[in-house]
Amino acid sequence: MNYGTATRFSPEQVLQFAAQFFGPSGLGLAVIARGPGSLELAGERGRVTVRVHSLDGSTEVFLTTQGLDYQVRQFMVKIYEEAQRTHQAQ
Repeated sequence: MNYGTATRFSPEQVLQFAAQFFGPSGLGLAVIARGPGSLELAGERGRVTVRVHSLDGSTEVFLTTQGLDYQVRQFMVKIYEEAQRTHQAQ
């Protein structure tokens, strides 16, 4: 399944959040590929690919998943809420 969202975080911050959320210290997925603007993680539970790029002062986030739809939607809510919290604190 494919998902998309936008955030105020930089592309690098989104990829860092994704690595923490989906990676070994989060859902337990292993990072199997990392490139400029992308991150791919996989494990027994499924697979997630995160692609990011900047557009007009925000970051567009595209996620593709196999088996982790609920968790991907949780991640999208988390980066939205964190961005709102960070923006309000400034």
